[in-house]
Amino acid sequence: MTRATKSASVPTSAGGRRRLLIGVGAAVAAAGAAVFALTRRPEMPPVASEPPSLSDPRP
Repeated sequence: MTRATKSASVPTSAGGRRRLLIGVGAAVAAAGAAVFALTRRPEMPPVASEPPSLSDPRP
């Protein structure tokens, strides 16, 4: 004879539901942080144009 476990017959308690929501929230936050870190471009100034040279003809 098998006996039904208590967790199978009792719906999720408030504490279990809260723990589940915290876990899902942490997973969503971690995924968002990973996407942000991977899509962020490094902060570099724009490339400057080449300075004029003495050998260039005057305009």
